[in-house]
Parts: sequence; C-alpha cells; structure tokens
Amino acid sequence: MLKIDLHIHTVASGHAHNTILEYMNQAKKLKMKAIGISDHGPNVADAIISELYFRTLRQIPRKIGGLLIFKGIEANIINENGDIDISDGTIESLDYVMANFHKNTDYQDRGKKLNTEVILKTIKSGKVNIISHPFLTKSFNIDIKRMSEEACKNNVLLELNLYYLSKSKNNPDIIPNIKIMVDVVKQYKKKFIIGSDAHNIWELADDSSLKAIKKQIGLTDNLIINNYPQELFKLLKIS
Repeated sequence: MLKIDLHIHTVASGHAHNTILEYMNQAKKLKMKAIGISDHGPNVADAIISELYFRTLRQIPRKIGGLLIFKGIEANIINENGDIDISDGTIESLDYVMANFHKNTDYQDRGKKLNTEVILKTIKSGKVNIISHPFLTKSFNIDIKRMSEEACKNNVLLELNLYYLSKSKNNPDIIPNIKIMVDVVKQYKKKFIIGSDAHNIWELADDSSLKAIKKQIGLTDNLIINNYPQELFKLLKIS
C-alpha cells in the first residue's frame, strides 16, 4: 500500500468516479501520508474542465487532518514542439506536472523516431516533473532507452504506473520496456515514482500489481522515491 500517491483522477477528468473530498477521506482511512490531485489536462477529449480548474486547486489547504494534499496535473503533449496543454502561469501555481502522450488529443502518433524526439523536447523543457506511464509504447511508440536516459539527466521522474502494470499480461511490451528503464535508472543512480493512476477511491494506493512483478523487473525498494518523502518533496520543490 502506497503512503504517497500523486497520480489520481477525480470526476473532473471526465472518466473517473470520485471527488477530491472522497479521495481525501479514503486516504485518511488508509493512513496515507500524502495524495496528489492530477486530473487530465484540458486538451484530452473527455476532460470536462478548463485550465482555470487547475489554478483554483491552490485554494485547497496543504494539510487536512494530518494528510498532505498536493496539486498537480497529468498534462497532454499536444504538438511536435513537445508543448503541453497548460500555460506557464498555471504550471507555477501547481506543485508538480506529469505529462505524456494520450489518445484523443491534438497530438497524433508520428511514429517511433518523431515521437521520441517530441518527448525528449518535453523532458528538456523544464516544465515537467514526471513522465506518466512511460513504458506504454503500443499507441505512441518511443525509444525507451533514450527517453529514460534523458529523463534521468534532467531529474524528471519516470513513473511505474500501477493501473497499467495490472494489465501487463495483455501487453507483451510492458515488462521488457520496464526492464530497460530499470537498467537506466540504476545506471544514473536515480529513482522511480510509483503512481496508482486511480480513477476511483478503491484503486487509490493499491500497489499489489507491482509486488507481483518486482523481482521479475529487478526493482528494489531503494529505487522507489515514494519511500523517501523528503527526497521526493525536495525534487518537486514542494515545501
């Protein structure tokens, strides 16, 4: 069970099922240390919110009953320049930014070579803290090794996404891709971040899918930044 989970979606994402308050209450029941609100950016087709929603998240208290609340976004890469779908002003109002390619946005698959160049631009932009579900290459193929190396060089965290890990048996690329990522992260002496990608409160913090494959992918607890809260908060510049 995760004590820190920064990848959760509320009803504002348009395809999730619980409110911020319901997630907070569930996190308290689970005795979690921190959660992060990370709804999809407005460029995805089923988002029901505008950029203003993300700016107003700052009105939510930082700490409620011992639970830390961080405000983020899972942004969408929207063009060949590697731009994401929120402004610099909104980025400054948030605690962290996750990003990757997503279906039903302005960015359409350009093939492995160009997709790789685009995501490298996103990583090097300095506007993104976490690459969400980077091992998914079925819809947007990329060079996993180059992407992982660039992320490590730029102190951008690579996410091990628990939702998609639970579906790894149906996607034969996931485990080999993660193994490449693990090798690179170890080489650069960096860490992964674990996120549930919860779309309801029952998925929050559930890391059972990771436990089932940790040995297979060569992941050890010292490679998981969720286990080192102060290091994580310092990296994200969260006070």
